Amino acid sequence: SRVKAPAHTDNDIKSVYALKVFFAYLSIALLAGRVTLNFQLALGIFFTYFFWNLFWIKILVQSPNIYSLRVPTTIIDDWIQVSIPSADGPRIRKDRVVTSISELSGIRGAHMMVSLRIMSALMSTLALVAIHVDLHYRNAVFLNIKSGADMVPVCMFLFIFGSFCVGHFELNLVDKLHSYLHYVGVLLLLTGTLCIGFVTNWSLLSIVMIVIEFGMCFLWFWISFKVQLKSDDIRVVTRNSKLCIGIELAMFQVTNLIIMFTVHALGPNEGNIWASPFTQ
Repeated sequence: SRVKAPAHTDNDIKSVYALKVFFAYLSIALLAGRVTLNFQLALGIFFTYFFWNLFWIKILVQSPNIYSLRVPTTIIDDWIQVSIPSADGPRIRKDRVVTSISELSGIRGAHMMVSLRIMSALMSTLALVAIHVDLHYRNAVFLNIKSGADMVPVCMFLFIFGSFCVGHFELNLVDKLHSYLHYVGVLLLLTGTLCIGFVTNWSLLSIVMIVIEFGMCFLWFWISFKVQLKSDDIRVVTRNSKLCIGIELAMFQVTNLIIMFTVHALGPNEGNIWASPFTQ
C-alpha cells in the first residue's frame, strides 16, 4: 500500500486568523441598527484590512528569513484548463531580495495569496455598497459628472477594479501578462484614493493623506531600486526584504484609512468624515 506523506500545513495561522475575523464580523453585526450604514461599511473595510495587515506584521516579525521563491505553473491538457503548480516544485532563491508584498502573495498555494484575494474582494464589495449609498442619497447617476461629488463614485470604482486586478492577476514572476495587469491594478487602486479629496472638497486632511500615500509609494520605488537585491549573505537578503515590504505595508495602511474615511463621509454625511456614527 502507498504510504501517505505527512501534511505540512499552516492551520495554526489560519485558525487564529479565522477566530479574529469571526469576532470582528460579530461586532459589526451587533452594531447593526445602532450605527449608521456609512459607519458600518467603513468599520467593515477597516477590520478587513486591519487583520490582513496584522498577518503581514506577523510575517515580518516572526519569519527567520525572507527571500525570493517562484512556483512555476502548468496546464494539464486533458484536465480542467486552469493552471496549477508544476511537478518541478518551487524555485528557492535565497540570494534574491523580495521587494513587495505582491511577490510573496503571488506564490501559488500559500496563505498570502488567499488572504490577498479575500481582503480585496471583501473591501471591493463593501465599497460597491458605499457607491450605491452615495448615489441613492444624492439622487445621482454613475458617470454623470456635474460636480466634484460625482467624481467620488468614479474614484471608488477605480479603487474597486484596481483591487480586483491586484488580487486576480498575481505577481508570480513567471507570467508577464499577469505582472503587467497586476501593476495596472496598483495604478488604478492608487488613483482611486483621490476620492477622499473629492468627498471632502479637498480639505487639508485629505491633501495630507494623499501626499503621505504617494510619498510613501515613491519612497518604496526608490528604496526597491537602491537596495542590494542580490547577496550571498541571507541576513542582507532578509533585512532588505523586510525593509521593502514594511514600507509598502505602511503605505497601504494609509490607503485603507483613506477609503475608510471616504466611505464614512459620503452620501448622508455630506463630506464630513467626523460625522456621528450613531443613528439619530
